[in-house]
Amino acid sequence: MVFYKISFGQYYKDKYKEAKALIENYLSSLIHTGQIDKDCFSNIVVWQGKIVAYVNALGIKADRQRFHSEWGKKSLKQIHEFFGQMPLWTYNEDYLPKRNVTWKNAPFIYLLTYWHECESPVRRGNDGLDIPYFTLPITNREKDDIYRWTCRFRELDSLWMDSGDLEIPVYRLLAEPESSLSIEGRECCSVIEKATGVPTYYYLMRYYGREFAEEKERRCPGCGKSWFGFCFLESFGCS
Repeated sequence: MVFYKISFGQYYKDKYKEAKALIENYLSSLIHTGQIDKDCFSNIVVWQGKIVAYVNALGIKADRQRFHSEWGKKSLKQIHEFFGQMPLWTYNEDYLPKRNVTWKNAPFIYLLTYWHECESPVRRGNDGLDIPYFTLPITNREKDDIYRWTCRFRELDSLWMDSGDLEIPVYRLLAEPESSLSIEGRECCSVIEKATGVPTYYYLMRYYGREFAEEKERRCPGCGKSWFGFCFLESFGCS
């Protein structure tokens, strides 16, 4: 994660609402491609006569246009036309990592969805480091699918924690390999695996246990192989 300050341009009181709408649209595009964290809209402020935004990026080079979607490029053009300049991204060099974590040479990749939201849900299997998924060699539509699936997972997880009569139905969506949520998760994994060539799995919620004998008979819904011996947490579903 990298903390950036984005300076957009001069503040004019009579044009602030229009400027903020353009900025929010641009930031939204970056959220959907995995370039920045979604908790940024409250951090658009006026500072020293300019409109700035403070964002948590999921990695370095998150400002590069080559990672922008068509939506992002169009929004950036509108901002350029409005302010007469391109946004200026700055950061504290003392806290800047030397490089982004990569999927290359990872034994496997997995999707983890319940960590802090400013982290990428895409992780390396050997050390758990998060991979900025805007750097993955997949389409912007596929990055958006990962973002939307992750949001849905987190929302259901939050609902499950305080849902009363909905606790068991919501838990089944999170924990059952055959649920629509799990199927969508495996589809995201399949996209990543196909693009990177690295086996890709996802974190499957497990809270209520089963009998030991029953666990040993479980099979991965993706490949049909034994699930019990694959991971000591028994938490990954095959892509």
